[in-house]
Amino acid sequence: MAQGTKRYFDEAQDLLRGKSPEDYGPEFAAIMRSKLGPRGQGLASPEKLGLMGLIGDPRFSYNIAGRNYVARGSKDKEKLAERILQDFLPFVEPDDFKEIKEGKRIFGVGRHANSATYAHELRHENVRNESRNRIHDLVYGSTSLPAYRANLNNVYGYLTNFDFKKQNIPIEEKEKEVLRLLEGQIKQERVDVGVGFLNGLMSLDFLNKNIELNKSGAVGGFLDGKKLPNAVIQHRAKMPFLNFVGRLGSSESKEESKRKAVGGNVERVYYDRKLI
Repeated sequence: MAQGTKRYFDEAQDLLRGKSPEDYGPEFAAIMRSKLGPRGQGLASPEKLGLMGLIGDPRFSYNIAGRNYVARGSKDKEKLAERILQDFLPFVEPDDFKEIKEGKRIFGVGRHANSATYAHELRHENVRNESRNRIHDLVYGSTSLPAYRANLNNVYGYLTNFDFKKQNIPIEEKEKEVLRLLEGQIKQERVDVGVGFLNGLMSLDFLNKNIELNKSGAVGGFLDGKKLPNAVIQHRAKMPFLNFVGRLGSSESKEESKRKAVGGNVERVYYDRKLI
């Protein structure tokens, strides 16, 4: 996609103004399905999407990007609006709570409410664990190179407890640390349930094969004009991050360093921490 377009900034999670689900229009459900992954497709139902909304000033960068309030029984539902109000009142005007009265409980907040935020919060309906959900963001929500880079930063930030000093390393080094976390989760799930949530990505060998393909110039399902094996194509379609892993090179590192030098990463320390 072309840099500077609205879609580019949305994929890169770098909006100047937050968006509500209604702002995306009829394609919102399709965007959610593309980022939720195979096991989360059913979450993009009209009923679930109807629970979502934007809260706060869409031009303002709050210290929270999104929140999912999972209702636990009828008694909890009665107190849900009160609980949400108490959480948000310190930094959101009371007039901004009109949507809560309509039954909203899955929110994007302020400027950082974008498609990735909504997909992350919606997936929390099924995936409660924050670390695992961020891995899902990476694996299934990296539908473009800007999105992959943004998701890497988000997972790495969470992994390092958002230590500001640790953020200032090349993106390739962050990628290595995140892939170690990914491998650990795959191994643990094989022990716990006998099959991993990544639908076939059971070892780093397969991941390394895609890294080698991408470094060799593979784009999508092709390398040097020749079609990749069907099994590889199928996995790359199910897990979009496989199309981009290993493609982050020195030019991306220079771009990120330049952005940090002008302070472009400061507010995102809080954004990443509070995307829960």
